[in-house]
This record gives sequence, structure tokens and C-alpha cells, in this order.
Amino acid sequence: MDSVAFKRTHHYWKNFYFLIVDSLQLENTSPDAFGYLSNSDSTLLTQGDVVVVLNLIKGSSESEDDIWAMVAKDEETLGWVKESELRQSAIPDNPISRFIHTFSNHRLSLLFFIVGSAFLLWGIQRSRKDHSFIIHFNDVKSFYPTLLCVIVSGSAVLYGAFQQFLPGMWEHFYYHPTLNLFEPNPLLLRLFLMSIWLILIVGIAVLDDLRKQLPLVASVSYLSSLLSICMLLYLFFTWSVHLYIGYPLLLFYWGFAFRQHFRHNIASYKCGNCGAALREKGECPDCKAFNN
Repeated sequence: MDSVAFKRTHHYWKNFYFLIVDSLQLENTSPDAFGYLSNSDSTLLTQGDVVVVLNLIKGSSESEDDIWAMVAKDEETLGWVKESELRQSAIPDNPISRFIHTFSNHRLSLLFFIVGSAFLLWGIQRSRKDHSFIIHFNDVKSFYPTLLCVIVSGSAVLYGAFQQFLPGMWEHFYYHPTLNLFEPNPLLLRLFLMSIWLILIVGIAVLDDLRKQLPLVASVSYLSSLLSICMLLYLFFTWSVHLYIGYPLLLFYWGFAFRQHFRHNIASYKCGNCGAALREKGECPDCKAFNN
């Protein structure tokens, strides 16, 4: 078997490690010349097992899927399995691939949990008659939440474009992930990695601003609603790219986000006591002086 051609299409070769995410049955004898297994005992691998690919052979048929892989969990647990079944039941054994797999499989559950938490905390604030904040409409005095939403939406469009136009590049990244911006990756992949780093950096800036501006309950409530919006943006733009409407909608959303931020964060007044910027007349949030 041509190792170069196989690695180009399957993105791995011998000595590659997989994590089993679904039960997988190994045959203890190799397939015969016709690609069949006769009178073979089997070994069952379960979720969480880590295996290494020891050998790869081509079956007798002309089908591209007729490839068999010999994998081993340890010195005593090894056997043969169809390569297509291996990839269906296992993922690359590295932290980034594990995160991608877990997030992709549980993103809707995560969305429901975050949205539910946001509504619960909003209800608590309403019952206590506390002032509540929400991105784009009644935002805190910080540009970072808006910037975070803009970056998340752009990153989602890049991710959707990968899946639609460059699935091979994304699959290669899935098997050999990296967060290093200085590796010689294609431009689109570098932009995607840059967006991931920007999400992390801007996210930290959001937490720092919330810590300075809001009490704990209000901060957690605002953060829950912000995460809900980010998750919705991610799901919507990832899906909409496949219908080609994601690109114009992204530009529309960016314009809306920036307009809302500058509309609600440009101060029209100043506190007569301390000089702090005020969006409206009333009590100054800094010195508590009343301005009319």
C-alpha cells in the first residue's frame, strides 16, 4: 500500500493513536486473500480505550474501502478491523481532537444549558428588581462583548467555509491539530486559528471588565446571556454558510453590532460632581450623585 497516497486521503499512517468513542470489535486473525475472516475469535474494545495502528493492508477487492487495519491496545489486546469501521468508532487521541468531537456532539445540549441558566439568572434579577444588561440592547460600558460576538460570528463563517469548500483541509487539521500561528498552514487555517486566539483574549478582557463594573450576580447573568448569544451566532452562521446566505448576513450583523454599541455607549452627559460619562440623566454609577 502506498503510504504517501494513504496519508494524503486518510491523514494518518502506522503508529497513529486513536481513542475509541464507540464499541469496536477486533478480529484476532487477519483477512484472507479474498478479504474474509474465517473462524476468528474477536475482542471487544470499549469507549475510552486507546489503540495504536500497527499495520494497514489492502483487501482483494477494488473498492477503496476494502482496507484493513491492525490495531493494539496493549501487548495482549490486538486484532484486525476494517479501516472504515475504525474511523467511525474512534477519533485521534489528542486534546484538541477530543474537544472538537465532544463539542460537536454536545453543542445543542450546551446551548440549552446556557440559555436556561441565562433565563434563570434573569428571573432572579427581575425578582430582586435589579438592573439587567444584555448585549446589543442594554449593554455594559465596554467594547469587548461586542468585539467578542463579532469574532465568534466571523470564526463560525470560517468554520462553515472549511466544511463546505475545504473538507480535506479541515479533516487534516482534525487529525493533526495545532494552535500555533507560526506553523506554515494555509491562509484560511491561519485566520481561523487567529480567531480562536482572539476569542480567548477578548473573553478574558470581557471577564475583567465585568469584574470592575457589575456585582457578582449581575456579572454571571450578563455572562450567561453573552455566551448564549455567542452559541446562537456560532450555530446560525455555521449553518447559513452552506446556503450561501451567511456571508451577506455576517456583514449585516457586524454593521448592526457596531451600530448598537456606539449608539448605546456614546455618553450624552457628564456627571456634575465627578465628571464621569453618563448616557442619561440620573444617578451617577461612580459617585452616586444625582444629575438632573
